[in-house]
Amino acid sequence: MRVALISILGLFACGEDGVTVSTSSDNFCSEIAEVACHNLYQCCTEGEIESYLGVQDPRTEVQCREDAKTLCERQYYGVVDSIREKRVSFDGAKLDACLTAMVAPDGVCSDVVMEIPWTMACKENPFVGQVAIGGTCLFAYDCAGSPKDTFCGTDQKCKAKPTAGFPCTGSNCADGLYCSSTNSTCTPRGALGAPCTQTNECGEELYCDTSQTMPVCADPKMGGEECTSNAGCKSNKCIPGMCAGSTFDSCFKDSDCDKRCGGNGNACTTASDCGNGTCTNFGTTCNEFTTCPTGSQCVYTTDCVAVECVGDPVCTLEYVPINYCSAVTGSNSF
Repeated sequence: MRVALISILGLFACGEDGVTVSTSSDNFCSEIAEVACHNLYQCCTEGEIESYLGVQDPRTEVQCREDAKTLCERQYYGVVDSIREKRVSFDGAKLDACLTAMVAPDGVCSDVVMEIPWTMACKENPFVGQVAIGGTCLFAYDCAGSPKDTFCGTDQKCKAKPTAGFPCTGSNCADGLYCSSTNSTCTPRGALGAPCTQTNECGEELYCDTSQTMPVCADPKMGGEECTSNAGCKSNKCIPGMCAGSTFDSCFKDSDCDKRCGGNGNACTTASDCGNGTCTNFGTTCNEFTTCPTGSQCVYTTDCVAVECVGDPVCTLEYVPINYCSAVTGSNSF
């Protein structure tokens, strides 16, 4: 539900300029609409606003809030019903913090930031499931512990996701576990330094460092630190090196570079790809399709050599360019 909430609002900036947020279970769509329209009217053109709202006539900001509130109420009808029927509780403080972080500052429509301001503020779901395992549910978010540890089954009963040691398929294990491909059972995610084969086997905020001889779960690197993949950086961006002798082949390590012929730089896998050789003691031409006489061997004049990755790949600094209007209008609904 947290993801749905953010998609409703789109991406906005941080700040508290011009908007005071105070939500309740009865008015949260009105508050969402106020924040959304504040950002739209501060940073978007009239055409962009009309396109986003799905209208063809100019709207005032007050009319925008009315339209946005209606769209929100349509999307959140299930949540409203669940709150009314006590299947879900509402935490206004959590939603207040999230919405406040999304209000665009006065006079700011674009920025470059180290971290999206509402990432942490919107981490906690304001709509909390209350139905115990075995109880009746209509939606996944009705269940206590959803979506991490429970779900609403096809029989409309809340069920627990499988825990450690239980059979599993796909990604249906409880929080902190993954479905092992070796025995199809839920297995605890690895801690820092634990062996791994892929990142989903590692704990939250860790990744599987496959650059090691024996891959292990590791912390992503900070900006300026050496890296061997995008996944290895907190910014998810590792600036690569270049394969020696190339102007277009990027690399993170030597093994990313194709072998090259020593003479002309053409790609190769063996010396025979670089031209003919000569049979020792006989001087006759040879290649991979010919055999030298007994006691002789084919010697190639040009070797196929491994190419180095030149430069030190490093992680970029964590930064996010934000255009507050396109972030809003890029979403199809509130």
